[in-house]
Amino acid sequence: MPGRGLGMARVLANTGVARDTVVLTMAIDLPTQARPGQFAMVHPMRTDCLLARPFSILDHRDGELDILIKVAGKGSASMAVARPGDEMRLFGPLGQSFDAPRLLDGPSIFVAGGVGVVPLHWLARDLHSRGRSTPHCIFGGRTPADLPTAVLTQYEPGWELWVEDGATESLETGRVTHGLQRALEATPGAAVATCGPTPMMKAVAAICEEADAPLWVCLEEQMGCGAGVCRACVIPSASGDRMCTVCKEGPVFAVSDIQFGAAVAS
Repeated sequence: MPGRGLGMARVLANTGVARDTVVLTMAIDLPTQARPGQFAMVHPMRTDCLLARPFSILDHRDGELDILIKVAGKGSASMAVARPGDEMRLFGPLGQSFDAPRLLDGPSIFVAGGVGVVPLHWLARDLHSRGRSTPHCIFGGRTPADLPTAVLTQYEPGWELWVEDGATESLETGRVTHGLQRALEATPGAAVATCGPTPMMKAVAAICEEADAPLWVCLEEQMGCGAGVCRACVIPSASGDRMCTVCKEGPVFAVSDIQFGAAVAS
């Protein structure tokens, strides 16, 4: 991808934002401005993990870049304990950003779960700050401890928050799909974007298909290179005549352009 670069990043801050979840702020000079939906391949220097890990970019500004890390395995665990001054190798920005006018300029609903909140949160803040639109944002977690509240409050209109257990007066009880159904009823014709766990995205896709709502997905896939070379993250196109690389042609796709069931099941 034009404008991507490989360089060293230096950790400036490590901020806990939820259970087993931190935001790393790093100093880095990227060759181009990252956009919502793009990601970076990150490899800490002090680790015995061989491969870099893909992380959606939470924000990019003035030589600084934020990524959100939820501990899920050995690689993410080693990064989650990074200290200021630690160095990491970073390759990015990579992939395609959200660029569909129907999604960016009209009424829209964003549905996120887990670390899938990262690209949608940045996109919502970007659209709102530039006066293009004010998406209705819905985020869900298992319990209140899983909600990165310090991050979510950066979007001024606020996120509608759902938890499956431990709800309070400010939280809805249930799954984010309940919120999506309610939002689509209130805003007919809205476009939808989603990112998060596979079962959640499949449920969102089913609801949008029934409501005839256009849907964009930001896929979460295991990646080896991040540049479309190793083809470890391919998914079939809608026609089935070719395979698309999530890292290079995605991670953002109109759901109508891919065989989404095959994509999320791979």
